Amino acid sequence: MFSKILLISLLIILDIITANPCVSQTIVFIEDFEEATLQDMKDRWNEAVNLNGMSFSNDIPQASTGKQSLMMTYEAEKNSGGHLYKMFPQGFDSIYARFYVKFAQTHHPVHHFVHLGGYNPPTRWPQGGAGNKPSGNDRFSTGIEPMGDKWRWDFYTYWMNMRGNPQAGFYWGNDFNPVPPASVTRGEWICVELMMKINNPTNSFNGEQAFWINGKKIHHLGQGFPRGNWVWDSFHPNNDSLPFEGFRWRNDNNLKLNYFWLLYYMTGGALGQRDTVWFDDVVVSSSYNGPIVTEVEDDFSISKDKFLSAFPNPTTGKFTIEMKNAKSRMGNEVIEIYNMFGEKVFQSEITNPNYEINLNLPSGMYFYQMKDKHQTIYTGKIIIQY
Repeated sequence: MFSKILLISLLIILDIITANPCVSQTIVFIEDFEEATLQDMKDRWNEAVNLNGMSFSNDIPQASTGKQSLMMTYEAEKNSGGHLYKMFPQGFDSIYARFYVKFAQTHHPVHHFVHLGGYNPPTRWPQGGAGNKPSGNDRFSTGIEPMGDKWRWDFYTYWMNMRGNPQAGFYWGNDFNPVPPASVTRGEWICVELMMKINNPTNSFNGEQAFWINGKKIHHLGQGFPRGNWVWDSFHPNNDSLPFEGFRWRNDNNLKLNYFWLLYYMTGGALGQRDTVWFDDVVVSSSYNGPIVTEVEDDFSISKDKFLSAFPNPTTGKFTIEMKNAKSRMGNEVIEIYNMFGEKVFQSEITNPNYEINLNLPSGMYFYQMKDKHQTIYTGKIIIQY
């Protein structure tokens, strides 16, 4: 029997999956920035721009199980920020992308931010297209952005039926003005998640997009919802207006969701201006991820000091269980690992405070638990990805 807390954690994950019965849980890509070097990190992405402006930082989200995040910097008149780009050549019909971000307290307005979308054919680097309306067989994209000096979260979206400026003839990314607006809090870690679902069949308008901030759904648009009206290239929700028509992202079956772009694009400012942003705990998958959940309160005593941690995470099967303050804690501990269905797949006695484990298990999400000599139970999540 595994502990009540592990059972609760498993039920939470299973509830997320069963809420989407037509979609099997697939981890597409994970990046927690726990690599030893920036070059090791770069090797996991298809393109990295301005690596010299990136560094690892020990500033991490409170819930993170890692030890470091990625810091990107912008220096006015010297660079334009930076980015990491990842291609998924197989393509997907729907994608959820979660990341944690923190803007410096004095950060200046951001020009463009993190994007998700598709190119036909898939490419190993971003293709651009600003100011031009997609044709339906070439590309589509949506960015989750702080919207310049407004400092509120919104979409910045390109697709074949997007709106434009009828006088100038240009097509800039459309925004959708959630009600109430979601302010961007600088100086704090924020959990951001966005979802895109492509239209199927290609002549339909049943495509969707949504985003969440710190686990709260802020905006969700699809065929028939929400009600609102267009003012040039900006959609404004309004219950007294017509239903949103939905997204016809594509008119070609070959165009699918096939990239994630961790973009930090800055412009303007005077020489000497320097801005900083941190990223951590990126997960791209086929269903909702939500914020990191590390503790569930119940009848057991749950440690608040991160006594037990596992790294690297995600892993290819080989990882280390680290115990802090081990001299006062250790005493015949046993580590147990369970799959998502509550089946025990591994058990071993821990013999030292940095205990190495090598698992030969399929890719997926697993849970570990340990009880120390004080009968305090520790749990965590480990991702195996080959």
